[in-house]
Amino acid sequence: MATGVPSDADDQRRLSTGHDVTLPLSCRARLGGVVFAADWAPLRALLPKDLTPVRLGPRSGAVATVGIDYRSVGGLDPYREFAVVVPVADEGLGGVPTTLSGVGGYVVDLPVTTDPARALGVEVWGFPKSVTGVKIEGTPRTFEVTVATGGETADESRPDVELSVDVGDAPARRVRRRLTSYAYLDDRLVRVPVDLDAEVRVARGGEGVRLGRGHGRYAAVLRDLEINPRVYARFVASHATAEIHPPERVE
Repeated sequence: MATGVPSDADDQRRLSTGHDVTLPLSCRARLGGVVFAADWAPLRALLPKDLTPVRLGPRSGAVATVGIDYRSVGGLDPYREFAVVVPVADEGLGGVPTTLSGVGGYVVDLPVTTDPARALGVEVWGFPKSVTGVKIEGTPRTFEVTVATGGETADESRPDVELSVDVGDAPARRVRRRLTSYAYLDDRLVRVPVDLDAEVRVARGGEGVRLGRGHGRYAAVLRDLEINPRVYARFVASHATAEIHPPERVE
């Protein structure tokens, strides 16, 4: 198993599960999620000192919760995941980004449905993945995610987190953008460039959003982030492709 941050020429990886992957990793997926308001202080306390939460108000930041249904992921079998991400200001002052391209995301939690998917995220990029049941259903305008309590044999009828999104009559727009995720790999902060190409429907406000939380470990992550009922945006993408690049050390 390869470890550490690769050189530009080192794009072949063998996971601990025996699966081989090539970087950049090409993916096809559908996804949906919500950007919630959250108190800025807990976000600042959670993040590494090198990263600053995006400040959307005097005392508020944001937390993005995103369900992703991967239809194709390199040579791995399809899987599902639920991402909890804190938007961070790559460029700017005091958490206020100077441009939209100056916004990245620190990955806080990332439950997935298969062990190869967990190995891929943990070993290649340092993402905090764990295995549990994640159920996803949706249409071009709606998206529902259920995260089960427990491990990979979890009973999906006992949900710990439930998220439903409806974007109503929001039009579909083509989005082509490089995103940046952050995580820890071998005790070093790394950035992960992601080239996204998707048709996305985006709506403002909290109409059509429901977030249910149980008492398990995944719901506890959301409670610790002190998410409040205010919603900045909700979105659904029925068709998305992405290329996930090798990690880069943040000096």
